[in-house]
Amino acid sequence: MAYKTILMHLNHDRRAKQLLGAGVQLARAFDAHLIGLHVFPAYRLNPPVPLPIGQDILGRIVAQIEEEANRIKSQFDDATSLQSFVSEWRSLRCERTDPAEVVMRHGYAADLLIASQSDPNWEMTSVLDFPDRLAIESGRPVLVIPDGYVFSEPPKSIIVAWKDRREAARAAFDALPLLKVAQTVEVLTVEEEEHREGGPEDIEIATALDRHGVKVSVTTIPASRTPASEEILNRAAQNSQLLVMGAYGHSRFREFAFGGVTRHILKNMTVPVLFSH
Repeated sequence: MAYKTILMHLNHDRRAKQLLGAGVQLARAFDAHLIGLHVFPAYRLNPPVPLPIGQDILGRIVAQIEEEANRIKSQFDDATSLQSFVSEWRSLRCERTDPAEVVMRHGYAADLLIASQSDPNWEMTSVLDFPDRLAIESGRPVLVIPDGYVFSEPPKSIIVAWKDRREAARAAFDALPLLKVAQTVEVLTVEEEEHREGGPEDIEIATALDRHGVKVSVTTIPASRTPASEEILNRAAQNSQLLVMGAYGHSRFREFAFGGVTRHILKNMTVPVLFSH
């Protein structure tokens, strides 16, 4: 098993280099077909109610969008031009469709999606940053790269945040290509109730991964006043280059379940996180 089709959602020229670092390294490691996708919601320039704004201003906005798309494409071309794997550039303007829906339609046939962590300081973040929706709605594993992170090689140390839930099981096995080439893999369980000891599920998932040749260990953190999300983040920051976990939630219209762990980690992550739902 390997990732043979990898799709990157490249939505911002400032952060494109970070995603390209991850995409190129993984495409090289798995000899994958690498797709760079840029989507812009053109409907934002055609409001249903006429506004007191001249066509010349709209024209300048369109030109700026096209310039940014060209800058991202240039970075994509530079990063992939001398590589042995096949690369493909896609740039789309969606006239009536939510950009997240467009990205997901293109991502349904991919083995892995790569997206940026949301940037609250970017003026387009509310429209073009949606890693949470990709993780919950796409049905594909989504690798989210934190802002400012340099992805220089496939991760050698990985933490799998384990809970005996469907989402965690999906994430662990979706991450198998990366787990099999890592040097160390830690199955991490954070207790949420007092007096509970590591259950048989923790050992069973470790044993199942071991059968795939994964070098795995098991760690259980006892229940404490520290939120599970903070325990996971702290452990990941100290001991791993990648965190693997289930994305616990229902849809963008409802709060995530599991005590808000998914939402908190998406906001505060410092290492890449591979989510599955």
